[in-house]
Amino acid sequence: MILCSGCFDGLHAGHVAYLEAADRFRQPEERLMVAVAPDSYIRTQKGREPFWPQLERGYAVEAIDYVDAVVLHESPSVAEVIRLYRPRIFVKGSDWTETTLPLDVQEACVTAGCAVEFVYTPGKHTSQARV
Repeated sequence: MILCSGCFDGLHAGHVAYLEAADRFRQPEERLMVAVAPDSYIRTQKGREPFWPQLERGYAVEAIDYVDAVVLHESPSVAEVIRLYRPRIFVKGSDWTETTLPLDVQEACVTAGCAVEFVYTPGKHTSQARV
């Protein structure tokens, strides 16, 4: 399984490019799962209210053709999802790097035995958008 994670608040072309890039890591018969962060994460980490509640964000992500499954997690970190599902590869977009990926997520990947891949996604991110 390939696992991605994010807020996906205000789903935009950068999100779609990220998921499309993650899909390229998939082997035949492998699933692409997307973990959607809770509303509380957006409030604390982005300092604003979500544009859309988590359930609606998950629904929008799940509608993308190459996404096989969506998990709505309540923890502020995706580490628990990584430990539970043990993906082969955990993919993050271009707004993350090896040095900015949280330590608990790095440790969960080591414990789960999954590789971490960072993909470049063109365009602006929601955090750069003007509302």
